[in-house]
Amino acid sequence: IAQLVQFGSYKSTLLFRRFVRLPHKIKALFPGNQSFKTSATAFQYVMRILGTHPVAKFNVLYFECERRAELFGKSADHEVYREFKELYLKDHRSIDSATFGKEKRPDDNICPECGAKIIIHKRNSRIFRFASETLPTEKANIEGDTSQSAEINNAQYPEFKKWLPPFLIKKDITVRNTALTILDPNANRMFGDLKYVGADIIVEFVSYNQSVQAGAGVQRLSVWEDEEAPLDFHEEQLPRLLGEDGDVIITLTPANGLSWTYDDVFEKAKLILRTPIICQYYLEKEGREVKEIEVTDSSHDIAVLQAATDDNPTLSPDVVEAMYNEMPDLDGTAIATRRYGIFKQATGRIFKDMNYNVHMIDPVVYGIGSEYINGLTLGRTFDFHPANPHAIIWAGLSETDELFVYRDWAPSPDKWVISRLCRQLAVVSGFEKYCCNLIDPLAKTPNQETGKTTVELMNDEFMQLRRNGIGNGGYWEPFNTKGEVGRDAIKERLANSLKVGIPFNNVIDGKKLPTIWIFKDCRETARSLKQWRLESWASNRQLATRDRKEKHAEKWSHFCTALEGLLKDKRFRPKRVSSEQRQQGYRRFQGGMR
Repeated sequence: IAQLVQFGSYKSTLLFRRFVRLPHKIKALFPGNQSFKTSATAFQYVMRILGTHPVAKFNVLYFECERRAELFGKSADHEVYREFKELYLKDHRSIDSATFGKEKRPDDNICPECGAKIIIHKRNSRIFRFASETLPTEKANIEGDTSQSAEINNAQYPEFKKWLPPFLIKKDITVRNTALTILDPNANRMFGDLKYVGADIIVEFVSYNQSVQAGAGVQRLSVWEDEEAPLDFHEEQLPRLLGEDGDVIITLTPANGLSWTYDDVFEKAKLILRTPIICQYYLEKEGREVKEIEVTDSSHDIAVLQAATDDNPTLSPDVVEAMYNEMPDLDGTAIATRRYGIFKQATGRIFKDMNYNVHMIDPVVYGIGSEYINGLTLGRTFDFHPANPHAIIWAGLSETDELFVYRDWAPSPDKWVISRLCRQLAVVSGFEKYCCNLIDPLAKTPNQETGKTTVELMNDEFMQLRRNGIGNGGYWEPFNTKGEVGRDAIKERLANSLKVGIPFNNVIDGKKLPTIWIFKDCRETARSLKQWRLESWASNRQLATRDRKEKHAEKWSHFCTALEGLLKDKRFRPKRVSSEQRQQGYRRFQGGMR
């Protein structure tokens, strides 16, 4: 019992109680320094091990209606799964409504929604993954009346051990094996007529410096990413959670140098939870009113939490004020990020107006099909690379100057030789007619073996493909890389799309505002417009002594460059149509608003 005292001493807050009740696939904690992110996350993982987490399916041990288990057993056949799911939801409020933790399990082990039997959910994995910049290397405890760890290189390990009852540790980490083996606290217990055998639980610690593939292949119950992980590392974790319907928890304090968390997590959040102190900061410092609980129209299963250092119940207001009174705030962002967890680094983005929720559209919602696409001014543009993936965009301009990016592709030059690539381009393009086919001038470099340039090889291939009845051919020529006309055109279109909100709504007072809309399947183009930034200094120390870099980063530039090249070409202009055709088009699409 004495070893449970530390666990019982945790100081719960309203935000923590909201946090542990979130069922979302990705949960991101973006608070100020010393607020609650590390302790709250570590503590709720201990709750999962003990079986006391409020979201039943996140516990190592949980119970479910046997019909739910039967439903997931049919997931291999998608058609059968959909049919069974429809039947299942007639008797259940949701997929997860008939799941129970050990404390809320019905005493008779009968599902209260459908009357079927309740069973113990069968786990195929019992591994939690904790990822950070560095691995824990020291397992010793500080001497004296404390349970703190001497580990200082890794924040997750000591905080997790602080809340985990020591008697559950079967095997601690070593220099060679950074995995913590934990005894299952519920093993060999009876729950009514159900016996839970249990098995050891593993908490593995991994570093972002390890290769991505080193941690691939095995399913996990959950992944905790402390501070911003490399994007490829983060993306590799998601498939590892499918088998157990697990979740990712991201904990970081926003700071200079972050690359993807703002765009791919914060701005895609379906739910944002804030403390009153954060709401007050936005009102006083930025002049905008935000809610403590904000529900967006995002389709992504992401929840974000924002809290300030002031929200830490273990810190006195005087300590917090003293801490930040001494902090230099050279560019007006240090206090915002460090104390309040407010993102400020978006200023380095090239296209600041790019917004996934506005600019990415579902063509079906607006009645946009192949017939409408074929009526546009169409163009293909290709940012060519000998080593990195190519960036290819198909786009069309409407008569009212609305740009639709309706297809994109990022083939690897290692896998797609020119002849094969051209054939695939022709097949995908079908018999669409393009006003221009543009490619990076780099493709004019002669091949040392053949003496021909890539452009010449492509034009020969497309001519032969057309003779063979594959596609409409196409003459490829270099696009203009000089000046910023194309970049400015993209910025103007992005801004106008924000003004009008939806497609087919850009004629204002008789003036056609140029807009841009990206089909939801064109993720490479959308992400590039969102992520492309100016180069940044590696550390805040450099930022304090040097001006902001003015060079554009190469990463994420390729689809942007391709689109810029297309918008510079004078042939890529809206078609002129008669008033009768214009009225027909209006009648066709006036009901397409979402």
